Amino acid sequence: MNYANYACLHARNLPEKICLIERTPATSTRRTLTWKEFNQSINRVANYMSKELGIERGDYVMHLQNNSLEWLVSYYAIIKLGAVVVPLNFRFVGNDIKFAAECSNPKAFILGSEFLPVVEPVREELTTIKNFICVGEKVGDGMIDYRELAAYDDSSEALVDVKAEAVLAMMFTSGTTGKPKPVLHTHFSLNNTAIGNGMSYFVEKNDNYLFFLPLYHSGTMFLWAPFYATGATGTILRDLKDPKWIIEALAEEKATDVLFVVPIAVAILNAIAKGEINLKDYDLSAWRYMEIGAQPVPFDVMKRLVDLLPCGVSNIYGITEGGGGGTFNLYPDEVLERPGSIGKPTFGVEARLVDFAGNEVKPEAVGELIFKTPRMMQGYFGNPEMTADSLKDGWLYTGDLLKTDVDGFYYIVDRKKDMITSGGENIFPVEIEDALMEHPDIDDVACIGTPDERLVEAVMAIIQLKEGRTLAAEELLEFAKTKLAAYKLPRVVKFDQVMRNPTGKLMKPQMREKYTGRKEAFQSLV
Repeated sequence: MNYANYACLHARNLPEKICLIERTPATSTRRTLTWKEFNQSINRVANYMSKELGIERGDYVMHLQNNSLEWLVSYYAIIKLGAVVVPLNFRFVGNDIKFAAECSNPKAFILGSEFLPVVEPVREELTTIKNFICVGEKVGDGMIDYRELAAYDDSSEALVDVKAEAVLAMMFTSGTTGKPKPVLHTHFSLNNTAIGNGMSYFVEKNDNYLFFLPLYHSGTMFLWAPFYATGATGTILRDLKDPKWIIEALAEEKATDVLFVVPIAVAILNAIAKGEINLKDYDLSAWRYMEIGAQPVPFDVMKRLVDLLPCGVSNIYGITEGGGGGTFNLYPDEVLERPGSIGKPTFGVEARLVDFAGNEVKPEAVGELIFKTPRMMQGYFGNPEMTADSLKDGWLYTGDLLKTDVDGFYYIVDRKKDMITSGGENIFPVEIEDALMEHPDIDDVACIGTPDERLVEAVMAIIQLKEGRTLAAEELLEFAKTKLAAYKLPRVVKFDQVMRNPTGKLMKPQMREKYTGRKEAFQSLV
């Protein structure tokens, strides 16, 4: 049951259909691969790795590249051999790379040449790696030029049969609540992710999924999965520096679906407001669907998206351990009727909210989200204790605090580790962030707990203003008083850039360390 088999099937049944499009607006370049070309490219790379480098079923291969055709070709080449791919965050530094290598004991490492300055200083410490393969114009000393793999003269079918429970990937969580955790996904879980998202988002063969968020992240890769499995098209947008490039790609490639995160959505909305993007200048008739997620979406942002964009806007939720983006979905006709909701579980997902004792809570009560699905991880690599804490009797304990309404729609309240306990009151930062985002001068906001002699912990708000705007702390607090109860008001205000990771998630541990000197929240529900 090799997940790479879909590429083989489509190469036979849809050989001339476009599989992938790569756009690099900064250089005005465009590359394409048909399904036949995609599968042949995978086979060449896989056969080289197998015959020349000795990569076998069960071997681990680290993978560090920016989004590109080569990213996907090399990814599927690794799993086609029955080996395990270890996609790395492009923000990883040397210590992170060493940590990933210690977890996976990789036999080879495929990296983009732009990452040589990060990899070279730790290269001698990556002792299990026998071969480094470099993608790009500059090739590191003693490394194999990826172009040798791409031009290998053997494109015969390289597919290796594997069991459903065989590990396909070691994926690292984004680390927004601490050190990234190595998550093991299998051919079975990825296949069920493709099926689940395909059934939930009505993916069809002639659809075209535009992605510009990093492919190493489970949200992007797992939302691409149903398009890959269906034989649809994917459009890769590289070097994203201008939100206008997203709209241009949607129009010119007739894309039907795209995933946003809050910072990207806000950038596009701001560009529309400034007149830098006029949607009437583009043919967006093919654009059916836009998902937004990876963090709670302020209602003001959601409403502006619904009002301005010519497509359906959907709010989604997912975590790496549970099969990535799309395990919950709020469909377009509901997003304004259910402010703040992430909807209901999608195809193949069963969910509950429980208290500390594991008892299911009633509607409107806050509980920890747990769910079960065939999309779920196998576990955390090398950490049976953490796996046992997260996987209990077939249920995944997410660490996210949610509530439901009487109709069964789910609402994110906050992360357990991000909750602030002030003067004996439990305060959920998401509620404050959502309220403050309604201020017309605010571009982004994050709230964390800060030590307080009387209250033990108080609310600190980090405020990122829109370009050219000014706002005094006193003015902000007066505005907040119209939205929030007194005990929820920020007692400390910092005007600064809000820290988010490449997939848009708030980096609370890093902000806590920067402003309070500690990474972890003072109080935890664990």
